[in-house]
Amino acid sequence: MKFSLHIFRICAAALLVVTLLFPRYTRPGTEATLAWDVSGYYLYLPATFIYHDLKRVAFLPEIIEKYQPSFSPDQAFPIENGNQVMKYSAGMAVLYLPFFAAGHAIAKLTNYPADGFSLPYQAALHLGSVLAAILGLWFLWKILLRYFPDRTVGWTLLLIALGTNFFNYATFDAANAHGWLFLLLALLTHLSIRYHERPTMRGAAGIGAVIGLAALVRPTEVLFAIVPLLWGVGSVAALRERLLFFKNNWAHVLLAGLALAAIGSIQLIYWKYVSGHWFVYSYGEQGFSFLHPHFVDVFFSYRKGWLVYTPLMVLALAGFAIADWGFRISDSGPGKSAIRNPKSAIVAFFLLNTWVVCAWDIWWYGGAFGQRAMVQSYPLLAFPLAAFLVFMGKRAWSKWVFGVLMLCFLGLNLFQTYQAHWGPWEADAMTGAYYRRIFAKLKDEPRDKLLLDTREGFFGKKQNMQAVYSTDFEAVTDSVGMSRAYAHSGVQSVFVAPQTPFSHTLNIPKSPEMTRGKWLHIAAQFYCEEKVWEAWVMPQLVVRFEQQGGTVRERALRPMRVLEPGKWGKVGMDIKVPSKDFDQIKIFLWCPGGQGMMWMDDLKVESFED
Repeated sequence: MKFSLHIFRICAAALLVVTLLFPRYTRPGTEATLAWDVSGYYLYLPATFIYHDLKRVAFLPEIIEKYQPSFSPDQAFPIENGNQVMKYSAGMAVLYLPFFAAGHAIAKLTNYPADGFSLPYQAALHLGSVLAAILGLWFLWKILLRYFPDRTVGWTLLLIALGTNFFNYATFDAANAHGWLFLLLALLTHLSIRYHERPTMRGAAGIGAVIGLAALVRPTEVLFAIVPLLWGVGSVAALRERLLFFKNNWAHVLLAGLALAAIGSIQLIYWKYVSGHWFVYSYGEQGFSFLHPHFVDVFFSYRKGWLVYTPLMVLALAGFAIADWGFRISDSGPGKSAIRNPKSAIVAFFLLNTWVVCAWDIWWYGGAFGQRAMVQSYPLLAFPLAAFLVFMGKRAWSKWVFGVLMLCFLGLNLFQTYQAHWGPWEADAMTGAYYRRIFAKLKDEPRDKLLLDTREGFFGKKQNMQAVYSTDFEAVTDSVGMSRAYAHSGVQSVFVAPQTPFSHTLNIPKSPEMTRGKWLHIAAQFYCEEKVWEAWVMPQLVVRFEQQGGTVRERALRPMRVLEPGKWGKVGMDIKVPSKDFDQIKIFLWCPGGQGMMWMDDLKVESFED
């Protein structure tokens, strides 16, 4: 039996075992399978087949009240005719359909509510999505075996399945779009290779259908078309030959286009049915900035850097530079020369797809483990990764080096995936300071969360502490943002509320203790009656260094991350004194989102050295 087949079976078993041992589909509320974006992808199905209400979605408030899936208001938003339009396109609902049907049948045969969101639906959808990811790995296995040695294919599968964030999107977050798109790209590549070996109308229709389905999931995935167009094109002469081939087989091209259009028309028909218009832009103010893509953020930021959280793919990028990709397909035989060299197609797809991923204004793609928008490109990135493995395997010493690297990458990915679901992880707004604090930690320590609000964090021993400033706000006479409702000491404090978004501002002149190279520790007592849980609307403590009214540096902190309602708590942050000159520090509270109230008292500023 082939080594790579053993590895495929090990990977498939690992994905299934992890899913069954840690069944997300049994969790409630926001941790359920049908929560966040997935609930928006899926909503078409219960609306159509259970409630027969695709236009107004009137059943949704009751479902939200019952299951609390964190269904964002804009996932089904009202339009001028009184109907509601789904934010997400219908592609994922089409892919989910067989598993929705299975869940509905089970619910009907048992005592579970047949309402589209009870346990049978959650389990069927989640397990079906895991199987889809495994099927994607199977197609990848078949493809790679055409080009690379068996052992290389096995190690490549292992690295992709367990060493990248594909693992997360094939298990815990399997119902998201990315594992499904991984399957579609692997299937498309398989169909493209077979089509160029033996062109048929059936093959052309299959290629068009897969591209159409991928674009129905995410319109930008129309870039999948690069694969059948350029696969095997390794020179200008080969490109001319490919164009001539499509000209001579225009009926195949037409059929592929019709299949693509037929599937894509599902979305147009839905928009026309609900809104009366053939096209509705459902993403509001979100869009693309193609002239200003976020390359550095997408690749290297702590918030969602692809190579920060999936460093294994550095090896795939290195593989692009290797001239010999180890192709095994013979040039002899009909159609073989047309599929031998996939490098041009893979490079073209990677460059264009990465540009699109980086150009999206919400480049961090919400709460996720790593840069999730790159996962669906892994079937193609497996090729340069395999090429790098072949290169490393040519030298005895490099095998040992790579073996150590492989263990490190696998261990890091599996450990951080565990952190992301049971440990101190931040899925949406990770910072460098917080990442360094929680690296290798298993336990969630709430006060570490304060480092999510600042780029700075002091981790050493504080030397030469000196008092710089303190106030209990008793002497303040300014009425703006002042309160006698609550006070930690005395009778007076400062506060913010939706009607009073800014508190009284402290103006602290620069003192000799605030010299370059030193740190400031700024802390106070804080109080809230009720917590605000969404970070982007929490009241903030703002510290601003100014020079003649201009901002030199600004830092903010959200004390509610660690406060207990109804109790005063001390919260503070450390800030490096700016190297640029400044003449004063302003400190105040700000309520940015029009939600929540917070009080502050007994503020102290101290300087120290590292």
